[in-house]
Amino acid sequence: MPADQSKKLEKKRRIIESAYQLFREKNIYNTAVDDIVKASGIARGTFYLYFKDKSDLIEQLVFYKSGESMKEMMRQAASRAADAEDLEAYATVFINALIDSLIEHRDVLTVVNKNLSVVFRAFPAFYDEDAEALYRGITGKFLEAGYTKDTIDRLAYLVFELISAASYDAITYGKPFGIEELRPLIVSASLAVLRDGFGRAEA
Repeated sequence: MPADQSKKLEKKRRIIESAYQLFREKNIYNTAVDDIVKASGIARGTFYLYFKDKSDLIEQLVFYKSGESMKEMMRQAASRAADAEDLEAYATVFINALIDSLIEHRDVLTVVNKNLSVVFRAFPAFYDEDAEALYRGITGKFLEAGYTKDTIDRLAYLVFELISAASYDAITYGKPFGIEELRPLIVSASLAVLRDGFGRAEA
């Protein structure tokens, strides 16, 4: 990545991180653009070089934080699943690791809401070679098993959607069911999606 583009991304990340801290302290509605500008140490005009308005910032913040969280989740999952004996065991460990990471990062979950799969739109906007390498390393195991790249990306999107949507209320509110009550069902449903996708990939 060219140095000037890298600097722009770094400044954009700094603004987003400042906004995120303010949103956590004061909530989104009580945080003004002027608060974010002051906390970021930038000129007000600079803010509008990167974001159209506060709503645009919030949308990009969701992209960025989901991407950062997903990178950490992928790293933890890949480490935990390294010794799995087969693809299904690997997927099972990975799915459980995602759920564990959502529990650990519940503060991010409240910002991302039920949209963890937004990470698939986040990568282009906040290109991260580490995240891309992690994702491709994990999905490489599915390529070896006969899945196509397009099928893998679609299945990953569906599984991430399923996990985040099913986990959100359980983790955030403990209602209508606790996450540990739902975990076995989330895992089995996610595995079913992957198995069905493999059948389609082979057809």
